[in-house]
Amino acid sequence: MANEPRDPMQLEKPMFILGNGEVYRNQTEVKMSQIVLPCHANYCGELSAGQLLKWMDSTACLSAERHAGCSCITASVDDIHFETTIGVGQVVNITAKVNRAFTSSMEVGILVSCEDLFSDRQWKVCHAFATFVARRTEAGKVQLKQVIPRTQAEQMEYSLAAERRRMRLIHAEIINDLLSSCSSQTVSECLDYQEAVPAERTRVESVELVLPPHANHQVSTFGGQIMAWMENVATISARCTVPILLQSNLMIKKDI
Repeated sequence: MANEPRDPMQLEKPMFILGNGEVYRNQTEVKMSQIVLPCHANYCGELSAGQLLKWMDSTACLSAERHAGCSCITASVDDIHFETTIGVGQVVNITAKVNRAFTSSMEVGILVSCEDLFSDRQWKVCHAFATFVARRTEAGKVQLKQVIPRTQAEQMEYSLAAERRRMRLIHAEIINDLLSSCSSQTVSECLDYQEAVPAERTRVESVELVLPPHANHQVSTFGGQIMAWMENVATISARCTVPILLQSNLMIKKDI
């Protein structure tokens, strides 16, 4: 997808002035900027999605821990849709803040944008939501303090966070119902495709040894690193279908 230039001001939030004249700033907000180096790129010369997930998870974790006042771990990450790719030499800007806190878990909103320093262009990459859980302390289970939304945008995210949490809780039940209702007819439909790839050919396994570079500030393997490993394996699995897809496209062009 082509990078569409946007006005940098469109990605910046308008200032919210408090009653005492001070500019409001969300105390849980954490910002991180990273320049994409060749070591962060994949075989296409673009920022690896796994590397971006690691940066997103680290930024969101700091936001969650700032609110909780204790160590937090990644519980889940909602579906992420990347709107564009990021090239080497461009700057990734990540902003994370807690949308709402529940008993011991909280939803963290993550906004990722890309910036080209030489053309002064900025554009949105993705907007994601992650759930973090506060770790137990010596005193027992943590009771998180509530988030007080101030701006209109924060109030909207605060309200939507409760609905998103409800959807996450019933997601597993929905998937189980779909699997139980799946019949052999679905398998027969897949066999009708002449250029279908056997599922076994897309099977990829990976065994990773956890080393010190894979640990976070809590000296444990964090969610971002695990997601990076998952993304790498998924990419290899997806590429198993590329030769056949390319062959099919060539055949179509010849027929035309």
